[in-house]
Amino acid sequence: MNDQPGQQLLLSFPSHPEYNFSNFVISDGSRIAFETAKEFCSKNPTPYQALYIFGQKNLGKTHLLLSIGNRAAEKGLQAIHIQGSDFVKKVGSYPPSESELNLEQLLHVDFFLMDNVENLAQSLKAQEMLYHIYNQIIAKGGKLAFTSNLPPDKNSAMESYLTSRLQWGMVTEIKPIDDSTSAKIILKLAKDINLTLPEPIIHYLLARIPRDFISIQNAVSTINRESFIQKKKVSLRLVKATLGLS
Repeated sequence: MNDQPGQQLLLSFPSHPEYNFSNFVISDGSRIAFETAKEFCSKNPTPYQALYIFGQKNLGKTHLLLSIGNRAAEKGLQAIHIQGSDFVKKVGSYPPSESELNLEQLLHVDFFLMDNVENLAQSLKAQEMLYHIYNQIIAKGGKLAFTSNLPPDKNSAMESYLTSRLQWGMVTEIKPIDDSTSAKIILKLAKDINLTLPEPIIHYLLARIPRDFISIQNAVSTINRESFIQKKKVSLRLVKATLGLS
């Protein structure tokens, strides 16, 4: 559920195989978004060609977006992924001739995937470009998926013509992670690195650390590193000292 992909400007698939539907930890707050994203890139026809996933940071939006790209590649389809801020740099700031060349590259795909589309609010030119891409890809039967921290109608800085497009397809939210899912994430991350965390430690962490994926991942990694350095099993004392908790 990590929301931190590689730093490559324009990402083609297959890429980052760690992002797939099989290892996404589903919670009550993410179940609908997960099922919708999975169906969006399945062989089954859907009544929509665009998907918009929104929610707080580090809840798994990018994980789902890259899972769509990897699943599309498995089916022999072409997909690309780009960050909203990079899109502004790539096609919203260059001279017109270079901008058109980049635009053509973006149009010839089956799946166009953009993270943090709200970042386009800073560039009218980038919004116009995305509007054109959206219409072209829809017209040729392709699909587009976006992530954002905000619902499409809550970004007042976005032009209304683009907001209306972002609302055309399926809009779904990933809600904050609940206790049960947080515990599953802690267990999975620990298991992935062969770290044994007693149940009381897990309950302690749930009460002390933030519930986003990055915070959980950092806590587990830090505990594992300190346990290895000290050559000690994980204890409450070790966890408190390592994370600076009381």
